[in-house]
Amino acid sequence: MSHSVVGLDVGNDTSCVAMARKRGIDVLLNKESTRETPSVVNFGDKMRFLGTDGLAKMGLAPQNTVHQLKRLLGRKFSDPNVQADIAKLPFQVSEAPDGGCLITVQFQNEQQTFTPEQAMAMVLVDLKKIAENESGVPPVDCVLSVPVFYDEPQRYAMLNAAHIAGLNCLRLMNETTATALAYGIFKTDLPETEPVHVAFVDVGHSATQVSVVSLKKTGLHMRSHAWDESIGGREFDEMLFDHFNAEFKAKHKIDIRTNKKAAFKLR
Repeated sequence: MSHSVVGLDVGNDTSCVAMARKRGIDVLLNKESTRETPSVVNFGDKMRFLGTDGLAKMGLAPQNTVHQLKRLLGRKFSDPNVQADIAKLPFQVSEAPDGGCLITVQFQNEQQTFTPEQAMAMVLVDLKKIAENESGVPPVDCVLSVPVFYDEPQRYAMLNAAHIAGLNCLRLMNETTATALAYGIFKTDLPETEPVHVAFVDVGHSATQVSVVSLKKTGLHMRSHAWDESIGGREFDEMLFDHFNAEFKAKHKIDIRTNKKAAFKLR
């Protein structure tokens, strides 16, 4: 059987795997029969737990469960956005010799460090396995989606993660471009000559992106992009966290933020 090309939509919270077949695009089911897989790696005493298995371990060992990797990938430790994220993460992130980020966990009964690229590669290996279970052969080639605001170091870091995972990334595609392309493929009543203009709004876990696209039967043209890389669904969670933490603090004189495990459970 020939190798398949897969599309990988790697989210800050969850990820999806897609494959072109039967004149359409199938978003593949994981072993739990869901189409979204947590972008999570848990480091246990003897082995790693990925995806849904990793998420199940997060409540027991949040300090050894790595997630929200898209926020660290290709960024300097001193970046204000990284510092803001680290303050809310239950696992340890420190500065690497090159100024990047290093993740420290307890794994196989010793302290080990990994770069965000290495941890992201573990997420990609999990997604790769989903495609292999579906097609019977491990995928070699892939297309990876990335946020429209990713700069060159972040894009290079994602490519490096794919290489570590044993994947040949044919192309990095902006997430809103991928959305517009999917819309155009299945929209059967697009005009022949004068294009229609459509705005695609993507409110993700940690960022919001908007793209305006001109579409007609012969193709699409990206007109403009706008984004806020610090506002996403998790900010709503954080507002609720602050509200209930304030109530708990007023009643019990305890700030939940001082206990990482308790803070994780409330979040």
